[in-house]
Amino acid sequence: MVLYDAPTNVTEATQMVSWINSVTNLWLFQGILGGFFIIALVSMLRNTSNTPSKAFSASAFVTLIISVFARVLNFIPTWYMSIWILLTGVGAIWMYVEGTQ
Repeated sequence: MVLYDAPTNVTEATQMVSWINSVTNLWLFQGILGGFFIIALVSMLRNTSNTPSKAFSASAFVTLIISVFARVLNFIPTWYMSIWILLTGVGAIWMYVEGTQ
């Protein structure tokens, strides 16, 4: 019993990732980006010189940059990239309100 058709004519890594993404309904890179954000946030919070707002903003910004590349390659939907834009904005406002530099 085969649930999904095998990939055909895969000559590049992006084609293979696109096939995996189609099998998982675009959730592969969404999970990768979410995991990356959490790992970056926790590792930045471990540094005592970082405030929570600074760590959140930096993590969201780095994940936003990666999500833009993933969107250009059509690995994630636009609405998911928009979430990272929103979270980066929230982090910037949080830093402004807190007075973090």
